[in-house]
Amino acid sequence: MIYDSLFKSIFAMGIFFLMLTMYFNITKQLSDDKVSTNFLPLLEGQTEIYDEKIARIDNLKELKEFVNSEILQNNIEGIDIPIYIDDIIRKKYFHHTSYISAESNWILKVFDYLFPEFFFTTAMDPKDLVKKNHGICNQQAIMFQELVKDHEFEYASIGFSVKNPNGINFGHFASAVKIDESWFYFDSNMEPDYDRRDASIITKVLNANKSLLKELYPDYDFDLLTRDMIEFRDLNTFPAKRGALFQDLTQFLSNFLWAFLFLLALLLKAFNLRKKKK
Repeated sequence: MIYDSLFKSIFAMGIFFLMLTMYFNITKQLSDDKVSTNFLPLLEGQTEIYDEKIARIDNLKELKEFVNSEILQNNIEGIDIPIYIDDIIRKKYFHHTSYISAESNWILKVFDYLFPEFFFTTAMDPKDLVKKNHGICNQQAIMFQELVKDHEFEYASIGFSVKNPNGINFGHFASAVKIDESWFYFDSNMEPDYDRRDASIITKVLNANKSLLKELYPDYDFDLLTRDMIEFRDLNTFPAKRGALFQDLTQFLSNFLWAFLFLLALLLKAFNLRKKKK
């Protein structure tokens, strides 16, 4: 009796989730993916390096082919390669959070609704980010690193978590690239004005040099800065691996949870029939 009840309950849940999946997929098609807001106008008052022609490149393969052809044609070498890529990212994006279209990923939307502080729908995959013309610091750093790694440089992420009880906190994300035996600092998002060929910059940054950081980011207060507020991490590693994996997993479950439930119901039915025969 209990197996019959379980079978009916799980089968009914499978039908429910199948209908839910079909509804969200149809909704996404009808909305023509507008939820993702791929291309936004430059916000009023923003003074950033921005080139709409580059921003319009919305395919990762095309963007890489464009960058690589420019590097080859202009004989760009060494430190000038990541500098050129940094310029490309500065031109492609302005500062504004970009989100993935989660219309068909109902599980991710549930998590985002229940735990908004985790920003589950923030775009993390380079294939999603390339479709945008806007992104925040970690998103632009992901794209910068995605292009840099194709040129066999070592790279890493630099995370800032500067707390100012009486001021504006500085939570930020930048990149580092190793050329020969030296590391160099890159920040495509906030676009600070400094000599990107100067290897001493990253040493000073990682050692929490307050005067240098104030020069790079004059709108922020570094009076209470300590060395442990700056982290060198994710060496030669995609920095949003867990977040992107969670988005992929929830997308898969959103599409196929109903199939697992149907399969479970059928297994229960078969087990029950077999038990009755005995």
